[in-house]
Amino acid sequence: MDSKLARWCDGLIEAGWLAAIIAIPLFFNIHSERVFEPDKLTLLRSIAVLMAAAWLVKFVEQQGWRDLGWLQAKNREAIWHKPFVLPIFVLVCVYLISTIFSVTPRVSWAGSYQRLQGTYTTLSYITIFALVAATMRTREQVRRVVTTIIITSIPIAFYGLLQHFDLDPLPWGGNVTRRVAGHMGNSIFIAAYLIMAVPLTLGRIIDAFTNILGDDELSNADVVRSSVYIFTLAIQMITIYWSGSRGPLLGLAAGLFAFTLVLLVSLRNAVAEGKFRLADATPALIFLLPSLLVLLLSNVVAQATTPLTAFAVFMGVVALSVLAIFVLVAARRGWKWLWLGWILLTLFMGVWLVLFNIPDASTQGLRQAPVIGGMFESLSAWRELPTIGSYGKMLDPTQNVGREKSNRVRVLIWQGVVQLISPHAPLQYPDGSTDPFNFLRPFIGYGPESMYVAYNRFYPPELATVEARNASPDRSHNETFDALVITGIVGFVVWQALYLSVFYYAFRYLGVVDSRRDRNVLFAAWIGGGVLAGLLAALLADPIYLGVAIPSGTIMGLVLYLIYYALLAQAETAVSDNPFQVDRLLVNGLVAAVLAHFVEIHFGIAIAATRLHFFLFVGLIFMVAYKLRGEETETAVSPEPTPDDKPTRGRRRVRVATAAPAAGSGWGAPVWVAALTLAFILGILAFEYMSYALPPDKIIQSRADLTAGEIFYQSLFINARRGFVDSPFIFLMMMFTWLLGGLVALSEMVKHGEWVPPLTAVSPVPPDRRTMLGVGFMLVGAASIGYRFIVPLTDLVSTTALLGRSLTLIWGALCFLAALRLFTNGKRARLLAGAVALIGLLTALPVMVAGGTGYGLLTAVACAILLYLLWEHNWNNIVWPPAIVGVVSLSIGLLVGYLQANNLRGSLLLQSPTPLETLDQIMAFRVFEAERAAGFLTFFYTFMVLMLLGTAVSLTMPWLGRRVRQSGTALGFGGLALLLIGALLFNAVTNVRVVQADMVYKRARPFDSQGGSEGNSDAWNVAIAIYERALEMVPKEDFYYLFLGRAYLENSTVTADPAAREVLLADAETRLLQAQAINPLNTDHTANLARLNTRWYQLEDNEANRPLRLERARENYETALMLSPQNSIVRNEYAFLALELEKDCDEALAIYQQSADIDPFYASTYFSLADTYVSCAPDSGEERTTAYQSAADALELGLARDGSNPRAWAQAGQIYQQIGRPTDAVAAYEEAMNRDRKGELPAWNMNYLLA
Repeated sequence: MDSKLARWCDGLIEAGWLAAIIAIPLFFNIHSERVFEPDKLTLLRSIAVLMAAAWLVKFVEQQGWRDLGWLQAKNREAIWHKPFVLPIFVLVCVYLISTIFSVTPRVSWAGSYQRLQGTYTTLSYITIFALVAATMRTREQVRRVVTTIIITSIPIAFYGLLQHFDLDPLPWGGNVTRRVAGHMGNSIFIAAYLIMAVPLTLGRIIDAFTNILGDDELSNADVVRSSVYIFTLAIQMITIYWSGSRGPLLGLAAGLFAFTLVLLVSLRNAVAEGKFRLADATPALIFLLPSLLVLLLSNVVAQATTPLTAFAVFMGVVALSVLAIFVLVAARRGWKWLWLGWILLTLFMGVWLVLFNIPDASTQGLRQAPVIGGMFESLSAWRELPTIGSYGKMLDPTQNVGREKSNRVRVLIWQGVVQLISPHAPLQYPDGSTDPFNFLRPFIGYGPESMYVAYNRFYPPELATVEARNASPDRSHNETFDALVITGIVGFVVWQALYLSVFYYAFRYLGVVDSRRDRNVLFAAWIGGGVLAGLLAALLADPIYLGVAIPSGTIMGLVLYLIYYALLAQAETAVSDNPFQVDRLLVNGLVAAVLAHFVEIHFGIAIAATRLHFFLFVGLIFMVAYKLRGEETETAVSPEPTPDDKPTRGRRRVRVATAAPAAGSGWGAPVWVAALTLAFILGILAFEYMSYALPPDKIIQSRADLTAGEIFYQSLFINARRGFVDSPFIFLMMMFTWLLGGLVALSEMVKHGEWVPPLTAVSPVPPDRRTMLGVGFMLVGAASIGYRFIVPLTDLVSTTALLGRSLTLIWGALCFLAALRLFTNGKRARLLAGAVALIGLLTALPVMVAGGTGYGLLTAVACAILLYLLWEHNWNNIVWPPAIVGVVSLSIGLLVGYLQANNLRGSLLLQSPTPLETLDQIMAFRVFEAERAAGFLTFFYTFMVLMLLGTAVSLTMPWLGRRVRQSGTALGFGGLALLLIGALLFNAVTNVRVVQADMVYKRARPFDSQGGSEGNSDAWNVAIAIYERALEMVPKEDFYYLFLGRAYLENSTVTADPAAREVLLADAETRLLQAQAINPLNTDHTANLARLNTRWYQLEDNEANRPLRLERARENYETALMLSPQNSIVRNEYAFLALELEKDCDEALAIYQQSADIDPFYASTYFSLADTYVSCAPDSGEERTTAYQSAADALELGLARDGSNPRAWAQAGQIYQQIGRPTDAVAAYEEAMNRDRKGELPAWNMNYLLA
């Protein structure tokens, strides 16, 4: 039963997936500690919960339980027989089983503090896929998704450009100019996201150019589309390159290879007659020659210029070759052989990449060879170039410094992972119990988000030196190993089956798989390639390379299958009459994006944005390649046979009879959806960039001294990080997004008949009004250009003003063009003039926001008058759609920014209603202040929900009138009230509060730092109060307990009152025990308990209690070392306990030596060992000399690993003096003075020692 309520639920579901593909890549939260991934994922989960609630409301409304045949396996229409459903259902089961039997079940379900990628999140991805597959009905919805993805990528790529040129006003901790991180917070992550948008953008470009070249009459919509898409593709590719990430580039290369090959083979099939002949290969070989010759002659170019120039020439020729392919395609030339040229060029670049990664030592003997010797010289020189050279060291796992150390980090992580997934003794918990399901771990894994704690026992000691000693890997940077750790062999197989099914169904739709034999070859190539590569890696190399070898084998199998298809596919197996058919291009782009993602995640991590887009793309492939195709088959209209028709054994695309849309009708829903979608994008951008830093010349004495407008303006137009210089680039990014996004949305609506402006019905301007309008446009244009040239520049002119003055020239030229067309009564002069007036009216608001209030207001008034004079009765269908999209989206976006600026002002100017006289009052106020800041997220979620509801109403507009008479049942409305309210409450507890707690926690960090640096007890008390509030919001987050316990412990050391100190220590112990109980395998909690008891022992006044504290410290250190036996920091602390507290020199030396044996890379161990030898040495005699010699040996080992420590050099000099090595002593003292750049060593003391 159809009803308005059911339709509205469908609208809310669609609004949900549109909101997800916007918010997840675009949103970040500068007010939380984590900023990026968890904040994105709570949004994703919230949206998925609301979508699921809407589906349940619809299910109740339509009484879906009356017909459950879609669940019965015997029914041929059951979901179990549909593509992707079975592997995804099995994947859900695997994740649930893995979570139930996880070593950390709560974390596996909810997600870790750092990632939040638990089963709850995975089910959210799958929920979005399921609802896309179940409720998406039309191509209009598919197009809307693709358009939204491309528009969302514009600000993300643009922000990457701003970061590269150091125009980002936000003070990020890392260097984002050398490698941009964008909205993802990580250079790999932003590239991983963009490579999934590139194939869709490229597909749209090809579609637009196909229409431009194929239509008899040039379409303005196609010109606009192609221009915007080309610009978007350009900034996407530039940002990917500036991310400096190699894995995503390899993935993009694989995806574009598949995309282009499938397209070119379909073109060949459209024109080829008969089988492929050897003579057809000649043009392809000639096509390859320029790239080959430039590579062979690269050393000549390098000697004449520079290696960088030679590399640029080589890559330029390759890029021109790629461009030539698309030019020839557009010119309809070379379709018979371009596919082979593309294969040869790709193979050539693959061989070049392999050669580029061969070390110099292996090619030394080839340097003198004729022809190829110069090439190897060039490759060697290119390897030394910055950024470029890193692509020639991808296979080098030995580097432990610089950018290439990431290879070493991965290899070391994989060493531990191989041990983790192999059979081993059960993991042991602090209470002495062991993992009861250890025998199942190879099959079901350790559970999602469990690697962080399960990995500790197998942590390679060298990893701490290469990466960081306080970092424990929670991902293996390889999807194969991650799957094996999280879900075991079963989960790995299911993931492989899912990916293979995606490629199979997409290729079957595209005609790449056209028979049972093709299917078998594809499956054999995928499975056989993976198995063969895995066996070769295990037998000939090392099992640690299995994670790379298996996917490399499957990818090579897929590539070989594509080459097999290209060589054997014949014209009569063509799947479509038109190789450029929109659905073909879309499915080709989707499968290329999935392939790029598959390659990338085997060198990185599947993040929120990429995992979401993967499941969304699977849903779109299901929709286009299965669902819409089936509907077409049922409603197909068979064409009349013609004498030229040939029988085909392939699956030909059918033609559907469709009625042309009525001009100007039915644009309300798509226009309002586009407006609200763009408003959501702009609102997110405005929210996330709202921040404030106090200028050095400003003093705030009252609330009137700081306005919301000042915060709003500083956020968008001032770069506080660079000395409060004028910097309008964030606002410029928003305006580019607004302009390009609006153009894309409107041109797509025109192209597909959703908005058909009656342009041909526009009548000429009456002669008596034409002159007046022409004069009006001339006056506006003259005023703009006159302002640019007449008004003088000041010495302190801002960047914003310069940019504005430049834009006035463009605006003036447009006005003069409109005037000229009016005076000459040119074709469509009225339409052009109306467009110029509308542009002026729409852009007046941004001008006023940027500071040109008077100019913008006058322009708006003038353009409104001109538009009024130009108006015709039929202009409603011409003017209102762009006006609604432009005005509504920009107004909402800027309003959200202003309201957030006002929220920020309220937080900054927050004052207590009563004087803060006591510490308790101060603590309560600081907690309230933190809670007020957490309210920023409530504001954003409110905005998001309103956008969802508004978009749902807009999508339902066609059915809210007379199309559907039934409003809904009482049962349906009751379910609506119950389920949506329940969904909102569920989201508040499981998602909103999770991030708000992190925002509260972040407010404690400055007081934590102050307490540590100043020894300020009051600061520690404030930090404790805020940490306590964060834990009240999320009582099971052990990460906060860790910092709370530390705060109690540190506060106890600066508290003079013994009774108060005892209370603080007891509270610290309670909190740390709670943390250990929540996450017992986290070594940090047990180690902190050991440190607490050590400190307690030192501070304990009651001698009777000291043995207990010492024993507990020892027990906890031993337990911590049981959890993390390679942890040198904990082991060294244990040795310190034996030395300083127990005065047991022998045990301390034994523990330090054991630490050095386990982790020979940690220099601090050798320095501590040397200290112990010295402190334990007797006052005189041979034993003293032996001890000092041992200390010198230890110091030499430590300095060989880390020679930057001036104190260690000074200590070495003193020891050398004691054992009679004056020359070595002088050298050590001199080295100490050279290394002491911070003045840690008193100069007089060093001079005295040298003397």
